[in-house]
Amino acid sequence: MMMRLVFPSKILAFILKCGLYAVVLIGMSVHPSEGGGGAFTIPPLDKIIPLAVEKNQQSSSSVSEAKYRTAQYYYEIQFKTNQLGIAEEVKKRFGTAIEKAQEKYDEGEGDVSQSDITKLKLGRTGSINDIIKLENEIHISKLSLAELTGLDLSQESKLEEDTIQPVDFPKKTFKGIFGESHRVSRLERKKVFLKVNEARDQLELAKGSRKITRALLVTELANYDFGIGDSGDLFQALIIYTRVLSGYYETVYNFNMAVADLNHKIAENNGSEQPVSHSKK
Repeated sequence: MMMRLVFPSKILAFILKCGLYAVVLIGMSVHPSEGGGGAFTIPPLDKIIPLAVEKNQQSSSSVSEAKYRTAQYYYEIQFKTNQLGIAEEVKKRFGTAIEKAQEKYDEGEGDVSQSDITKLKLGRTGSINDIIKLENEIHISKLSLAELTGLDLSQESKLEEDTIQPVDFPKKTFKGIFGESHRVSRLERKKVFLKVNEARDQLELAKGSRKITRALLVTELANYDFGIGDSGDLFQALIIYTRVLSGYYETVYNFNMAVADLNHKIAENNGSEQPVSHSKK
């Protein structure tokens, strides 16, 4: 016997009234946060853009503006979450190095001074400051995304896709992107086009630096563990690792936002709201 799914009249009226917004929300899973209360796990970007468009259709902002702002907050959460992971890793590395340096100093082994230990402690303090700053910035971005999309986000809400990846946007000519339409000035179109190319070049450079920096840190950690490394060299390696890896994630963010800005200008120029890129899987 086939069962019929019957909605109470108030729920049915709500669904009909809210349309796409309600349908997408119903289709998403909700996971209680550890901090208490219900909070959405943050879905992928392509799942939440329709929510922002639907929620803001009565506002003065355009559809392309809603898409742009959604991408901005989403990518901010992603890349700062990745930076937070780096800061937490480096904080732990500094803590281990401090313990080993203090042990060597107390036992009179090796060439470890109180100054060396102090530098390592200052490095750990810097990582703690980064963690505090990033946690606050991520929270603010989540609040902004929740306001824009209507998602029930809290500070503990996690991303389904937690690593920021460069969007798939192959190189194209200026004319190939904008065509023959001229609703936006050539200067404005040229500026966003060149910004994407600049961000792409910087991203390629950052990829190479990321690999070299990882290798440097692995070497210095191994040397320090075997007792043949210098605490000053390890300190410098950890600082470089933090700067380069955090910079890499920010470079990915800058590239993704340059593409988002270009999409925004394409929509204005062509009178179209169709996206021209998607995230790599």
